[in-house]
Amino acid sequence: MSKPKIAFIDDEERILRSLTMQFKMSHQVFSTTDPDEFLDIIRNQHIHVVISDQRMPKKLGVEILNEVREISPRSIRILLTGYADLNAVLGSINEGEIYRYITKPWDNTELKRTVARATEIALQLEATKDQPIALNTSATRESILVLDETGELYTEISGILKANYELVQAKTLEEAYEHLTSGKFGLAITDVNLGSENITLMIKALKQYTPDLVVIVMTTIKDSGMLIELINQGQIYRCLPKPIRNPSLLEMSVQRAFNHYHQLKAVPELALAHEVEQAEPVAEVTVSNRILGFVKRLRDRLANA
Repeated sequence: MSKPKIAFIDDEERILRSLTMQFKMSHQVFSTTDPDEFLDIIRNQHIHVVISDQRMPKKLGVEILNEVREISPRSIRILLTGYADLNAVLGSINEGEIYRYITKPWDNTELKRTVARATEIALQLEATKDQPIALNTSATRESILVLDETGELYTEISGILKANYELVQAKTLEEAYEHLTSGKFGLAITDVNLGSENITLMIKALKQYTPDLVVIVMTTIKDSGMLIELINQGQIYRCLPKPIRNPSLLEMSVQRAFNHYHQLKAVPELALAHEVEQAEPVAEVTVSNRILGFVKRLRDRLANA
């Protein structure tokens, strides 16, 4: 039986040698420092897992992973970088749609575990590569849930999207819970804060317990560490700046989000490529009882549905 294939790109030969040594027993390994050669590998081989460094002289990792996504959408993409660079983090969400964001120096055990799971997923997705995906052609308007206590974000989004979508505002966690468990919504748009509360734990829970729900985060916060967690543990689909300065970017992101949602509905196996990393246990002192209660109720209601 042939080994699964993994491809690495990094501008440092020593790192490529290290990664090759680490995975040559379990995978057929391809590696290069050249982006053009790397993309030729992707075109000519069925690569299961793709790992790219971010900061390289010819092309950034997020740009390479974006091209990989177009060439080989079933390949599982991982960004490996020594810098928690905000632009890299945002690019990995908005362009590469990556499975994991891993910072250097990496933990060998954790990297092997991540690659092993990514490989399992890629092998499972092989069976779906020729499966046609029929996107939604219904005349029914898509529904978007906007989590926003004050109404400011809802009003801004509504002014741009109300002609083509049905928008519903959730002002509280209780309202959000009722709407999310109704099964009506394919897309939720939220800030990382709901009023005065940080709801990143809730956002992470959404993907864990509602795997075909697509989440767009709109925020003014520029915390790279938090956004990395929302990639690895929340699999957010897009992260856009607030206030909205580019309405067409929002419109395009929402349209693509619904295409993504209907792909997940049509081929449920695709949700595997967006499974979340298990989060570390959260100390109750850092999260309100309301957030913890919301997550527990969501888990109890949907995890066994």
